[in-house]
Amino acid sequence: MERKGDLSSLLIWLIPMLLSFCGLVVIAAMTGWSGHSPAFKQLLWLSVSFICFLAVMSIPLTVWTRVAWGAFAASFLFLGLTLAPGIGVTIKGASRWIHFGSFSFQPAEALSFALLLLLVRLYQRNARQLKALAVTGGIVFLCAVFLLRQPDFGSVLLIVALSGALLVDRYGFLLPAGALAVLTPLMYLVVMHQGYRQERIAVWLDPWSDPMGSGYQVIQGLIAFANGGLSGIGVNRSQDFLPEVHNDFIFPAMGEQFGLIGTMVLLGCFIIWSFVALQVYRRSVGISKQFAWGCCVSVILPLFINIGGVTKLIPLSGMPLPFVSYGGTSLLFMWMRVGILARVARKSAQGGDES
Repeated sequence: MERKGDLSSLLIWLIPMLLSFCGLVVIAAMTGWSGHSPAFKQLLWLSVSFICFLAVMSIPLTVWTRVAWGAFAASFLFLGLTLAPGIGVTIKGASRWIHFGSFSFQPAEALSFALLLLLVRLYQRNARQLKALAVTGGIVFLCAVFLLRQPDFGSVLLIVALSGALLVDRYGFLLPAGALAVLTPLMYLVVMHQGYRQERIAVWLDPWSDPMGSGYQVIQGLIAFANGGLSGIGVNRSQDFLPEVHNDFIFPAMGEQFGLIGTMVLLGCFIIWSFVALQVYRRSVGISKQFAWGCCVSVILPLFINIGGVTKLIPLSGMPLPFVSYGGTSLLFMWMRVGILARVARKSAQGGDES
């Protein structure tokens, strides 16, 4: 068991490091390398993220439950500030960022992490299913209202799925499934009431209906995959037509540069990491088990949302690819989740829990 724990603790952070460096290479190839380039900023964020990973790995899980309400309140306050004139920054119609000098901060990433801490705390202390469901529903609804104002539907999907996954793990399928069945029609009406979501769904069904407008991103992503073929066209030889190439569309950029082989290797790394993370979850008990499950879901789900969107399997939602896409806030909180998982892996190998 000790050797399994040591191997899990190693792979839990080693694979994300490989993914992060792979993303850094692609970002540098697409945007250049200088003191103010996205690649240089990403390297700085990766350095900070790894330091935070080491710090988080040394913090007992019970500390996170004690600070959960404060972390959630602070992240929610920052989320509200994105909508405040003169504070929040609007880019391409979305108000999701707060700028600090030359760096930007995306509060939705902090919110999803703080929500994980808060829900683990609530489910640890509330044994009654109905109360837990009601409190969770109220918190998620409050977050969704502000996120949809930005608008950021991808983050709404993430917090709803994360909350549902933690509920199911703690209380079973019956009550969450019933609540989902009741709320689905309401969620549909809310989503379809927003014009930009209707446009995203129309583009998903037929991006060629507006190839130079709303369908441009999806079409160019598919073209990039086709250009890459089996083995890719090589680094620094991209056709440079992909939109948001270092952000949401970094996966098609990798497909063009490294081909089908490169994308399969990338997906293989995520699959191995997911398997290791789920093994850590299965070996854990109590609060460690809940933290491990929440961290697994909040890494795997953005992976599916990003890859599904850029490959036209689902409507595009603007979700970064974990560890790979450009974005300091996303990278930081992904690595903090890795820190929690690494601690759980180490403690489970020792046969302990931190409840």
